[in-house]
Amino acid sequence: MKSWLNLLSVFNALVAGSSLWAGVAGAQTIGSAPVDGREWLERIAKSAREMPYTGVFIQQTADGVSTSRITHVVDRRGVELEKLEMLDGPLTEIIRRNEEMYCYHPDAKTVRVDRRVSGRFFPSLISGNPKAISENYNVKLGNVERVAGFDCQWVILEPKDAMRYMQKLCAELGTGLLLRARMYNDRNQMLEQFMFTQLDLRPGVAKQVLKSRFEQLPGWQTTDSVKMAKPADTGWKVMQLPAGFKKVAEMVRTLVGRPMPVSQLVFSDGLLHVSVFVEPMQGNAQTSGARMTDDSPIAFAMRPVADHQVTVMGEVPLAAVQAIADSVMQTGR
Repeated sequence: MKSWLNLLSVFNALVAGSSLWAGVAGAQTIGSAPVDGREWLERIAKSAREMPYTGVFIQQTADGVSTSRITHVVDRRGVELEKLEMLDGPLTEIIRRNEEMYCYHPDAKTVRVDRRVSGRFFPSLISGNPKAISENYNVKLGNVERVAGFDCQWVILEPKDAMRYMQKLCAELGTGLLLRARMYNDRNQMLEQFMFTQLDLRPGVAKQVLKSRFEQLPGWQTTDSVKMAKPADTGWKVMQLPAGFKKVAEMVRTLVGRPMPVSQLVFSDGLLHVSVFVEPMQGNAQTSGARMTDDSPIAFAMRPVADHQVTVMGEVPLAAVQAIADSVMQTGR
């Protein structure tokens, strides 16, 4: 049990001056209004990457509600810059440059360098091709609602199988920026919600705002997870992936508290992510089976394979992590 808890913390970690930076778009409408659900998905994905925005949003799960402040721009070189500040709990800041993240933890005086390869990052929840997403979800348009002072269009994604959760996305009418997102299980119970409570879409952001207040402070230690995670053919494969899931990363990682390197494979259907961890067996094998975590929408499954332990985690139903875990096999390199 302790083994999967340590891996869960890794998954969640993967899974959060006066001069002006010019954004690529303001709050004006980006082109003509989408006419169907797929076009809305394209607009949602594009606006989260390319628009300037500053706001405060909440994340709600069974464990409670947390609040964060986000600032996002694209500079003149086309580099995506983002600052995320956790406003509840231990003070934490995340500075992102494209896919590289610098996570500052002042309580421990440490900064962790990592890459954004898994997990849900609001409002950039759509990471895949909208056409491919629509092959595994029935995409429908819902009502128009008011969120954080803006009108937004609900886009409903109903899964076509039991391997993924229903998503409801509410996008600002003019720009397509995601203002609210909800995830539901097959019993129509809400598992997770993101929602902006304050939002500013003006294009000017002070350069200093995008820097961490802890940058270049003396006495801090840096953990570079990027250097400790090397892309590689791990020799492991999922033989029967659920429909729509594709491999987006494969690497060998060195993890704190693990005496041996851990193989990790990351899969996504464009909305949800699943990570497969494989490590040499240490002592007795963990009990096989699948279960949900108590305070988040993450499910996990464990299974011994020869002399290795396989752990599968993701924000997907139990059926999905169990099916993936059951089909993990070692292959010749």
